Amino acid sequence: MLKSTDILYTARLSRGMAGHSKWANIRHIKAGKDAVKQRTIIKFSRLIRFAIKEGGNADPKLNSMLAKAIESARCSNVPQASINNILETHQKSQDNAKSAILEYRGPSGLFILAELLTDNLNRSRGTLQGVLKKFNIQEARASAIRMFEEKGVVVAASKGTSLEAALDSAIETGAEEVVEEDDNLVFTCSPVDFIKVKQGLENLGYEITYADVDFIPKSPITFPEESAKQLATVIQKLEDIEDVIKIHVNAL
Repeated sequence: MLKSTDILYTARLSRGMAGHSKWANIRHIKAGKDAVKQRTIIKFSRLIRFAIKEGGNADPKLNSMLAKAIESARCSNVPQASINNILETHQKSQDNAKSAILEYRGPSGLFILAELLTDNLNRSRGTLQGVLKKFNIQEARASAIRMFEEKGVVVAASKGTSLEAALDSAIETGAEEVVEEDDNLVFTCSPVDFIKVKQGLENLGYEITYADVDFIPKSPITFPEESAKQLATVIQKLEDIEDVIKIHVNAL
């Protein structure tokens, strides 16, 4: 039924195929639209406030959850001024949102994870289901997430850097693996080491084009070409939901 090609959101990192640069390119194109930019800022604003509340500190040096949220916001082109404003005004917020992950299963082995930040999980579940039932995709509690593994992902422009040199950089910064994709180098690491690896690569002079903690499919699948538009439509509709922070799929 469905296939993800250039509308890929996550991909298993193996030599010769990573997918995150394609995802990032599409995302940057979308980010050129003012409405999408505003939604991105709003979502990261809530995510940063949540990280402050959960981590108990507005200093990213003392709150690793906040540090990750800020790094993700920066890589999503959220202006630094907006980030600073959120940090300065967090005490005024009465945001009662909590994080959650909803799991879904579709035809032909498709799995979807929806990362949420919501103050009403039942409302959010109903909104997502209203979209997904049209595509024969149903909630699959405690089964979809087992098809993924959480990893820090840092994509850097290769700019002529050899894979051998990148492997040395991976070792130096604590990344677990690096692969080439097109004109990019994709580094993966433990979520715990995400900030260290990203900052380490920046210190080594790499130009970072994407960085975040993602759910990577353990056994990615492919779908017929004609179904690509359907999956693109599903992902776009899910992204447009206010409570959705990020969508992951197990498709190549």
